[in-house]
Amino acid sequence: MMVILQSIQSEWIKKKHSSASWLTIAGALFIPAIVLFRRILYSETLVQSNSSEKIWNMLYNQCWNYMSIFLLPIGIILTASLLAQIEFRNNSWKQVHTTPQPFTVLFFAKFCIAITMLIQFFLLFNVGIVLTGMIPALLFRDVPFPKQNFPYQEFLTGNAKFFLYSLPILSLQYLLSIHIRNFMVPIGVGFAMVIASLIAVSWKYGYFLPYTYCSKQFLIHDNRIDPDINIFGWSVGYFLLFTTLNYILYINQKSRG
Repeated sequence: MMVILQSIQSEWIKKKHSSASWLTIAGALFIPAIVLFRRILYSETLVQSNSSEKIWNMLYNQCWNYMSIFLLPIGIILTASLLAQIEFRNNSWKQVHTTPQPFTVLFFAKFCIAITMLIQFFLLFNVGIVLTGMIPALLFRDVPFPKQNFPYQEFLTGNAKFFLYSLPILSLQYLLSIHIRNFMVPIGVGFAMVIASLIAVSWKYGYFLPYTYCSKQFLIHDNRIDPDINIFGWSVGYFLLFTTLNYILYINQKSRG
């Protein structure tokens, strides 16, 4: 247990100040910053909107509207690729594999960092949503703080679903990124899948494409989305499939340079 904890700690230090870290922070706060800017720009509506009993639900939907369909998958694709490139760019895969750590520990330590960064992204994104409601009240004297009690349960449930539906994308992109040295390949494949998912999201067999799951979650009340499809089951299945395949390929790869 100590070995894997030390390995995770080592990987966490390695990714600090990396492009992947900065992208996680910037990507999480990007949409809330735009929503906040728009609210301040139309400040004449702030009193009414912050007094609404649905203010937090409104901000939640505005932010997830842009994030779930396009930016979240794109962010995962870029972050997974940048994370893998830390080793490729420094030509340090061979050095990593000569350390006295089992390959299984190395694999799960690195993948744990990728999942932790996804959790970090969700936390920052929700902090950003909260700030879009609070900051106008601090800037304008006549604007009240949001009247609605913060809907913790709705936020937790919604975020948990988006997080779960993001895992297959992360797992597949991480698989491609650590096995293909040319970073343009996994990014290109990921972008192609995102574009395909935009087309397939309302298709009756669109659930075969895991990149559609976040969009389906946001559009779940749209009558074009079949509510009987068990996205949860498909998401867990794809995540386990891609992670297992990635692990098998990693421990059996011949070239470790």
